[in-house]
Amino acid sequence: MPGKIVLIRPQNIYNYNNYPPLSLISLGSRLRSAGYTVKIIDTAFEKDHLKAIGDELDGALLAGVTLLTSEVPDTYRIVKFVKEHSNVPVVAGGWHCTLFPEQMASSSYIDYVVVGEGEEHIVKIANALQNGGTPEKAIFPKEMLDLDTLPCPEYDMDTNLERFITSTLTDKFPESVSKPIRWLPYESSRGCPSQCTFCINVVTNNNLKYRKKSALKVVDELEYIVNKFGITHVKMIEDNFFVDIRRARGICEGIIRKGIKITWDGESRCDYFNDRILNDETLDLCRRSGLVQLALGIESGSPHTLEIMKKGITPEQAEHAVMKCNEHGIFARSSFMIEVPGETSEDIKKTIMFINRLRRYPFFTCGIGTFRPYPRCELTEGLIKNGFLREPDKLEAWIDEDIIRLYTSAEYARPWQVDGKYAENVSYYINMESAVRLGNHQIPRSIDRLKNNIFIFIAKIRNRLMFYRFPIDKKIYAKFLTNFYKKLSVKDKKTGG
Repeated sequence: MPGKIVLIRPQNIYNYNNYPPLSLISLGSRLRSAGYTVKIIDTAFEKDHLKAIGDELDGALLAGVTLLTSEVPDTYRIVKFVKEHSNVPVVAGGWHCTLFPEQMASSSYIDYVVVGEGEEHIVKIANALQNGGTPEKAIFPKEMLDLDTLPCPEYDMDTNLERFITSTLTDKFPESVSKPIRWLPYESSRGCPSQCTFCINVVTNNNLKYRKKSALKVVDELEYIVNKFGITHVKMIEDNFFVDIRRARGICEGIIRKGIKITWDGESRCDYFNDRILNDETLDLCRRSGLVQLALGIESGSPHTLEIMKKGITPEQAEHAVMKCNEHGIFARSSFMIEVPGETSEDIKKTIMFINRLRRYPFFTCGIGTFRPYPRCELTEGLIKNGFLREPDKLEAWIDEDIIRLYTSAEYARPWQVDGKYAENVSYYINMESAVRLGNHQIPRSIDRLKNNIFIFIAKIRNRLMFYRFPIDKKIYAKFLTNFYKKLSVKDKKTGG
């Protein structure tokens, strides 16, 4: 009889955990289809997650952990614990492993490392161990999967699923929905063919090839998920939903034909808004199928900065995309980045002015942060070459949280920045005006909504004047936010939430 597999989601240093572990759910679904028993442990919901892991190790065939760079410290604690308290083999995967497979494999606490997609590799490893053998290699290289062969994700493997389904989204569109949203993320494709210099896909050459589930499979899985879990909203978690526009249209047509009552949101490039791809007819079809929001990677209002990034778009194309979203009643959740290596203070000001101009579109909303030097991307390699960064050479060196924040934090003072404090304040006030930290639909008390609106109004005035000195209101808001979440926590405890 096939054995038990323990899959572990480590905690990240930012205590951010508002999405279910979709990668583990996909791995677990594939393992289940091969006959294995799967236990997912989401460490964020365990009072003592090492004990919870230890309780599951008895009789386990292997323990699998998937990690981002921000999850290295907890991952290290976990794999060390597993190896010191059992003979269970440890398999590691995820983006950090794809970036640094040799570093991960050299750790005495890790037996096997998977690069890229892991659904087939983990079954191969499990089969070898189940048959009393040992997998023939420590590092399993990337392989591109046919996504149509993967089983439908079995979300209920995560015992905390209902917490995620009923959690409040920070997006803007829920303010326009009359009833509480029940949502789940869903992945219909992988990869993006774009060549952005800050993107991890380009770094590893692992995710440039676009892979997709057929429109028929997507619609069938959406229908199953919606019916089983009572979902009203689906977040398409992928790099670029519209690479294959025929497939995208087929999905929309299938949702309408089957009468699947959902709203959904996805991601698109700005230059796709043209007569060939996202024209008015297609946008109308998407809207009728339930599309309420598109994430647009605008990144900058400066042509110079966009050229540095190799975004392949212009500010004019970005504004056209926002305008078209607005015409069709689709929220344009746009991302921006400042303090990109090589840009000037004038470039940053152009981005602020561009955002101010886009505010005239009612369905425009945005988030902004300072450039994060993701490991191995082109811009990061340039910073290392010029002495602004050093890259850790082993797993243990990544445990330092200051190093992790230097690489991954959206708000962090870095040595190459033009004016780090200014950029930090710009990010705060632009995000505040967009209510990306706390939206009114997330606030139950009217007095707290009033206070929140006052801070939003102050941010709006500051942004129009481009005045970011003396941020006293920013400090007051931090106290308001702390007190708000304290009161919310007390209420949850009283109601058993």
